[in-house]
This record gives sequence, structure tokens and C-alpha cells, in this order.
Amino acid sequence: MPKVKEIEQLIPKIYRRNYFDNSMFFYIMGQRDIVPALSIEKCLYNYFRAMGIEDFNIESALSRYTRMQKEFYEAAKTD
Repeated sequence: MPKVKEIEQLIPKIYRRNYFDNSMFFYIMGQRDIVPALSIEKCLYNYFRAMGIEDFNIESALSRYTRMQKEFYEAAKTD
């Protein structure tokens, strides 16, 4: 992983991710806010269907979402 510049360390890690990761994360959070009974896996399937992506790895997306959730809570905790 590339070294982070000193000035970029001020920005929480979750906000330095790419647009695809951020859109996936907040799409899932939005769906779970509306319908809390939805599982994360179902939300991921809905996201990929909405984005028109047919070849995806659900395990990879789930681990990416889990890491981002941890980063999100760490960023909220420090504020």
C-alpha cells in the first residue's frame, strides 16, 4: 500500500477510498436505514443489480464493506 502523505493523514481513512467503494457503502447504509431487516448480502446484490454489474465477487464486496464500516465508526469516534 502506498505511503500516505502527512497532510492526507488528517482525512479519515474512509474518505480516501475510491468512489465505487464509497457509493457501495452508503447505498447499503441507506437501504438498511429504510428496511433494517435486509441483510448486508441482499443489499450488496441490490447494489450490483442497480449498478448493472453482473460479474462480482460477493465475498470480496462483503469484506470491503466490513472494513469500511470499521473505518466509518473509527472516524466517527474521533470527532
